Amino acid sequence: MYVAMTGATGFVGSYTVRSLVEAGHRIRALVRPTRGVSWLEQLGVEICRGDMTDEEALRALVEGTDVVIHTAYDSTAENQQLKYFRSNIFGSLTLLELSRLGGVRQFICTTSTYLLRSDVYTQADVCQKPITEDSPLVSPQSTYVMHNTVLESACRTYYAQFGMNTTAFRCAWIYGIHLNLEKTVWRDILEIVQTGTKYESTFGCDVVAVDDVARTLTAAVDNPAAFGQVFNLCDMFVYNQELAQVAREVTDGKAEVIQPKLPKPAAIGSDEIKELGVDVHRGMAGIRAYFQDLYKLI
Repeated sequence: MYVAMTGATGFVGSYTVRSLVEAGHRIRALVRPTRGVSWLEQLGVEICRGDMTDEEALRALVEGTDVVIHTAYDSTAENQQLKYFRSNIFGSLTLLELSRLGGVRQFICTTSTYLLRSDVYTQADVCQKPITEDSPLVSPQSTYVMHNTVLESACRTYYAQFGMNTTAFRCAWIYGIHLNLEKTVWRDILEIVQTGTKYESTFGCDVVAVDDVARTLTAAVDNPAAFGQVFNLCDMFVYNQELAQVAREVTDGKAEVIQPKLPKPAAIGSDEIKELGVDVHRGMAGIRAYFQDLYKLI
């Protein structure tokens, strides 16, 4: 398939590009004018210069393609609301409409499990009610959640009103080795436990491995089981204290890790994605393997 992609130079996008190439797909990627593209060109990716506010660039991106995968998100605009709306919200809706007008067969995007619940900081945040794809969405408390709500709603609308094959994946907190190692998640935890400093935190969140996100997005391409669907993409819930304990074992660190006293929230169900032939449930074994890889790199 001929796949148009946004966010190709980002964390999730970079893994997804490689997964798509391995699956034999042809790719055209939207890339900001200031971003380097040599590694993309080495993979045979066609480059379309522009950003999510450039309608002509978006039109050129989708022209003649079969599938659009939208993973772009402009975090630099988070404190500038008009810029945020133009880039993330209006940009996403423009891309969706241009995809429809261009005859794209399928529109795939990533949203967030923050549509279903927030992270845990205190006992009051712990939700014991099981969550599925059909669970009600939370009331947006941030522009980030608002953006994801709008995007997912638009996908449902375009499937219902226009018969466009849309697919949305609600991704949990995504972990994996970042192209920029300094931005790699949980690196700070690994470094703290190595120093011997006491580690204590009540924070916890839902997580999923970036490799599994990339595999799932690839599996959704031209897959009838994905058409018109919204999927939860979550492996498990984990507290930072649990992460610190694993990191200490991997590094043989001497830090004292205070064990969490909060109960575990009920799981966010992700069984529906098995219809796509994938399973994202790596559990703590997957997190341990990740820390082992990260430890070798730093």
